Amino acid sequence: MLLVSSCSTTKYVPEGNYLLNKVDIEVEDNVVSTNELTSYLRQRPNFKAFGLFRIHLGVYNLSGRDSSKKINRKLKEIGEAPVLYDPFLTFQSEKELQKYMKTKGYMHAEVSSSYKKVKDKKIDVSYKIIPNKPYRIREIENNFTTDPEIDSLLKTRNGYLNTKLKKGGLFDIDMMDEERERISSFLRRRGYYHFNKEYISFTADSSLGTHEVDLKMILKPYTEITPDGTEVEKKHQRYKIRNINITTYNGSTTNSGNVGKLDTLMYNDHITIYSNGKPLIQPHLLEEYLRILPNSMYSDFMVERTYSRFNSLNILKTSNIKFHDLHNGQNELDCDITLYSAKPQSLSAELVGTNSSGDLGYEGNIGYAHKNVFRGSETFSIKAKYAQEAYSGASFSEIFSKYVLDFGGEVSLDIPRFIFPFLKSNFKRRIDASTQFKINYNYQIRPNTYKRTSISTGMKYMWNYRRYYRYTIDLIDLNYINITTDSSFNATYSGNKYSVLRESYSDHFIMSTGFSITFNNQLSAQRPNKTYYKASIETAGNILYGINRLAKSDKNSDGQYEVGNIPYSQYVKGELDYAYNQKLDERNHLVYHIGIGIAFPYGNASVIPFEKRFFGGGANGIRGWSVRSLGPGAYTSSAYDENGKEIKNDQDFVKQTGDIKLLMNIEYRTKLFWKLEAAAFIDAGNIWTIKDYEAQPLGQFRFNSFYRQIALAYGLGLRFDFSYFLIRFDLGAKAYDPAKISNKWRFNDMTWKEDCAFHFAIGYPF
Repeated sequence: MLLVSSCSTTKYVPEGNYLLNKVDIEVEDNVVSTNELTSYLRQRPNFKAFGLFRIHLGVYNLSGRDSSKKINRKLKEIGEAPVLYDPFLTFQSEKELQKYMKTKGYMHAEVSSSYKKVKDKKIDVSYKIIPNKPYRIREIENNFTTDPEIDSLLKTRNGYLNTKLKKGGLFDIDMMDEERERISSFLRRRGYYHFNKEYISFTADSSLGTHEVDLKMILKPYTEITPDGTEVEKKHQRYKIRNINITTYNGSTTNSGNVGKLDTLMYNDHITIYSNGKPLIQPHLLEEYLRILPNSMYSDFMVERTYSRFNSLNILKTSNIKFHDLHNGQNELDCDITLYSAKPQSLSAELVGTNSSGDLGYEGNIGYAHKNVFRGSETFSIKAKYAQEAYSGASFSEIFSKYVLDFGGEVSLDIPRFIFPFLKSNFKRRIDASTQFKINYNYQIRPNTYKRTSISTGMKYMWNYRRYYRYTIDLIDLNYINITTDSSFNATYSGNKYSVLRESYSDHFIMSTGFSITFNNQLSAQRPNKTYYKASIETAGNILYGINRLAKSDKNSDGQYEVGNIPYSQYVKGELDYAYNQKLDERNHLVYHIGIGIAFPYGNASVIPFEKRFFGGGANGIRGWSVRSLGPGAYTSSAYDENGKEIKNDQDFVKQTGDIKLLMNIEYRTKLFWKLEAAAFIDAGNIWTIKDYEAQPLGQFRFNSFYRQIALAYGLGLRFDFSYFLIRFDLGAKAYDPAKISNKWRFNDMTWKEDCAFHFAIGYPF
């Protein structure tokens, strides 16, 4: 980065021209954010990665002047040509800035520019904006009383009272246009099929001479064109749905206009189903998936929900919804819905690279899926897998000889409905839920540690709420885990102080229930700043424990109740994950992240099962540490022989797990060129145990000392963004190591082997 940006920035700047080096915007009293104004500039300097390095210009300047050479053309293509100062574009920028200030109410804003030549054929340009006194809204009125029905609707909580136009507020033209859009959307959700924002306009009286404006919102009447071509003005009308015609095409048929050759099924008085053969989806289920209903008011919102519902059905490839105004004097619409099917069955085979928190591997899968097994878009699938993954802590030379082996299979049934007795159709329509049943078998071999067999089955509900929320209820999740530990593992952890940890590596049974809520607007194109958060809670063993207590069952020698001679786990676990992606400009983002988790064993268990505990380090954690090598607390895994040489313990990941997690990250992301993206990050956090386990000294969370055990790391990353997936390389370095007895700050004594970690991963860390 430094090498490329150090190339002569004016190599391709012709004599008599100047490179636009820097642009500053100064707004008096900071009444408008300069970030808002930057996009109105007609000329901006070459992009700087991290605000420091002109990487794109540097790549362009690496090219030679011989354009016949492919390498020179390629460097110029992926780079960025120098931006040459243009006085005319500066003048145009002044005008654009002035226009923008006027739209915000600063009608008499003054914009001026100046420039200063700096060394090496460069120019700095400065814009100064004097906003002067703005115009503000003195009074707001409307003439909506000419249409009493609309006026009555808008006087509700979501109508007038939800407006952003306030007395004393700025005379903001953009906000006025947003108000037109808001009212139009509000009315179209309540039956006004023909309404759009062009029926709303504003008049502004600024003749008061006091920099105040009297604003009036005007509702224009609906204009109808009669058969003879004349225009007639009428009141806006609300429309109801009369009939719904649903056409389903099985296979590759797409001739939706040839309805006469289709089979017809009159499902009820107002719903007719056409199909080429047996209906694609059972009629009663097709009605259940509808959100547009006969005899209901037209609503844009219900149209969107119907599209969303049909698009979520795996058996459908595309859907199309159209409305026809019947012009029958009763304000009725007919709705035509066309559905095209996807292929109902599929066989798949795939070989994929995997990354489990920094441990690389591969996985082979074969599978079969039927997307319409009961003619309700239910997906039945069978999947088998074989996987190998790098062993945590293995050296590079051991990657192909020392690995975790994992194979198994899964049978699942996904039903796009809420399967629960006594639920009414209206309730099912409101929540758009799906139900999943799953059975899973997994066998894992971890070298020198254990062989683990897991059999699980469960049932869960998933549904979306509004646009960005997703809820999941794990109604029941049953897991049986059988573990056979290796002799070397048994020898290492044979002492009494490891008795609690050995409990995590013995046969156990988990019967859990969980709930999670996820908010994610990261795919929204309208929002410059994105937010993601997920909150979840899981509890296990309570029902079984209650039954055992009521039945006064006998406990085993370790004081635990059992199911089929196997102890069951009892715990509660909660997690919160939050990320905020702040857009600085088109190429720069600042991302903040925090993750908190706590798991508490009680009743029938004294320790959380290994697979449910937290771990530190890795590609998605504190990146100065490799996966499962941090914590808990100030615990250290280092051991030394009599010569002072460090001894590596392959099983130490057992002790480097915890019950409490705290993770904080901040990451600066900047677009480079082609598919490349760079990042700089700072990570902080650790894991802790909730109890004082003898085998994990200094690992317990204590309020008076935990802050001194927060690990710090920093680093740089390089990413390849291929749209559908992202490959990430991160190099992290330790800044503060709480496990060190001395020299906890690692800047002076830093060594590559001990204090740095390289991570290869798929996707962003958060």
